[in-house]
Amino acid sequence: MNKVAKNVLIICSCVVVIGAGGTYFVQKSSAKPKTETATITYEVKKGNLSKTVTSSGNVEASDSVNLSFSGKSKVTKVNVNAGDKVQKGQLLAEMDATALQNALLSAQANYDSAAAKLKSLEDGTDSSTITDQKYQVSKAKSDLSSAESDLTNAKKLANPTYVQQQIDKAKTAVVNAQTKLDEVKQGTDQSQVLFAQVALENAQNAYKQAASQQSSGQDSPQSSVTAAQSKVDNAKRTYDQAVEQLSKLQKGPEESDLAMAKANVAQAQANLSDAKANIEGAKIFAPYNGMISAVNIKAGEYPTGDSTAVSMFSTEGSYKISASIDDTDITDVKVGQEANITFDALTGVTIKGKVTSKAVLGEIQSSGLVTFPVTVEITPGQENADKLIPGLSATIAVITDGKKDVLSVPDAAIKSFGGRKIVMVDNNGTTEQKEITTGLDDGASTEVMSGLSEGDKVSITMTTTSTNKSSSSSMMQGGFGGFGGISGGREQFNRSGGTGTRQSSTGTGGGR
Repeated sequence: MNKVAKNVLIICSCVVVIGAGGTYFVQKSSAKPKTETATITYEVKKGNLSKTVTSSGNVEASDSVNLSFSGKSKVTKVNVNAGDKVQKGQLLAEMDATALQNALLSAQANYDSAAAKLKSLEDGTDSSTITDQKYQVSKAKSDLSSAESDLTNAKKLANPTYVQQQIDKAKTAVVNAQTKLDEVKQGTDQSQVLFAQVALENAQNAYKQAASQQSSGQDSPQSSVTAAQSKVDNAKRTYDQAVEQLSKLQKGPEESDLAMAKANVAQAQANLSDAKANIEGAKIFAPYNGMISAVNIKAGEYPTGDSTAVSMFSTEGSYKISASIDDTDITDVKVGQEANITFDALTGVTIKGKVTSKAVLGEIQSSGLVTFPVTVEITPGQENADKLIPGLSATIAVITDGKKDVLSVPDAAIKSFGGRKIVMVDNNGTTEQKEITTGLDDGASTEVMSGLSEGDKVSITMTTTSTNKSSSSSMMQGGFGGFGGISGGREQFNRSGGTGTRQSSTGTGGGR
């Protein structure tokens, strides 16, 4: 029973006693307010006291998750609806994986290629490759020599003096060959005649060739040189590249080449991992036993981005409530303390819980108040626990202190004078003061550690104000002054998530 309920109970008891004693009557005279006092007697008995701090929150599952597809494809199956119970590993939804499978094959091929290239660089160049490259160098050198020879000839042919000299030599050779032939014909050795005829034909052909070179050279002598020079340049470039490549092969891979190859392998590995994840993400499975809370996708649709396809919460473990405690109360709250929990949707149901976490740092609210997040875990296996579902509004009362089977009196019965606490005790019709030593105060009743015994009767004086009107009953005005502020002893404050009662409390004592 909390502080408010206690106060109401005490007040109602007072009204019943006063009504039974005939203290209040219908007044028909003056309408002028009238102040009256009445005294009730409370019998001291043993009972339980508890001090609580209250807050509010909502029921949460032990775990919840939003599940999404990875990859881009069309959803082919959705196997669940909101409210369905599912088992861990159950297939909830899936999409077409054909395109994703092709992407995986491509990513695998790229990775294999990059890895092979890196391995080749790390292993170095084999002897057969170096031998082949040496042959390429030799061939390029031969081609260069041939091109240089052609250039030399082209330059000669581009020189008219040189060409004319060649013609003159060829003409002289023809004349000499003809003279030789004429001489040998005078003799009888036919073989000599045959050799002389061949020599003459060769000389004539050389003359014709020289003459033709003069003719062609006169058409474009410089263009032939330019073309020959271009061939030399190309051959030289090819030769240099072959030599450079041979040097690289003999030296081994450069650090920059290795770094680039390793980077290519890393990128290919990342792409492959993404492709594998997309394949795996084409199906959504339940991560644990639970219940589906929402389904946001249909067969035939294409999910966008990381949008949630299916939401679910766990039906394993214990439900919990996240609440906020005001900074003036948080020092009284400790992990492990028990709590009583009530629910707006479950009238008359109270369930036990326990504080499982308390924030170290507070949060400043827009109102300026500082609150500390606290988590209360609902003890499983209780009666009515099966009625709980995530989202229910709940009020928690954390029991920060308590005592069992102790003497107590209402706070209204205690007066303080000079640091002493006094109660008025009814002793066979006479009233006497007794000093008491007090202990736990739950906000409505206070523990009596000494000065009273069980069965003692303490007097509580209350003051009422009534207005006499014709045919009307007297009305209580402004509360009960003798109760030390029962009607005003509760301080209301607002906090994030609801309104809480600062140091509200419950207590049960004998007879209360």
